[in-house]
Formats: sequence, structure tokens, C-alpha cells
Amino acid sequence: MHALRNIHAALAAGGILVDTQPVSASPSVASDGGELGSLDMHEWLDTIHTVDECFAETIAAGLYELEHESWFVVTDSYDNGPECLDIVSGWRGTRVSLGLSQQLAAASSRVSVQQEVRLRLLRRAP
Repeated sequence: MHALRNIHAALAAGGILVDTQPVSASPSVASDGGELGSLDMHEWLDTIHTVDECFAETIAAGLYELEHESWFVVTDSYDNGPECLDIVSGWRGTRVSLGLSQQLAAASSRVSVQQEVRLRLLRRAP
């Protein structure tokens, strides 16, 4: 909540804070050949719940008003499986199963990850 208070102090009155978070528990991974599996982002969801609690506290404290919230799918594309594996393995709170790791390591065609993302616009309250 400390960061949200600092942002509040820096925003002009009526200013908008844009918050985007990936919120998929199991984003799908596919190659040109079809579905390869999914990532395990259940641990990441714990972080999202903490963020949600902090936002709820700042809204309850009158610092922000929720202006808008929407959800959409974002597709991350990679030139090949090893590139995808290298990047997604570094995502906080994300696990790649052994089977999916092996498939990605062998995939020479383009690979995509589809994640559901939440967008929130919060207006700084006076």
C-alpha cells in the first residue's frame, strides 16, 4: 500500500493510475503445430490477491476511485520454443512443467502464450 500512497501523492488531482496485471492461472502455450500445454501461474495469483487487497484498502481510504475495469487476452509471441522457455522461466510465480519444457526446447517454429490481463483505471480522489 506504501507505493500506492506515494503514487497518490505524485498524481495531479483527478489524475488516472493505469494498472495492468496478468491474471491467468494457466496461460496456454501453442506452436504452429498446435497446443503444447500451459504454464502454472498459481503462485503468481497470490501476488495478484495481495495487489487487490492493497487497492481495496486505498479505495476504502478514499485515495482512489475505480473508474474502469476490463479484461482481455494478450498474446506473447516468440520466434521459437527455446526463446519462449528462456523468457517465461524467468517470470515471477511461474512454473514450467518438465513435459512443457521439453516440448519448448524442441520447438523450432513460432510459439505463443495467451494470457488473460486485467486493466484497471483508478482516478485519484481529492
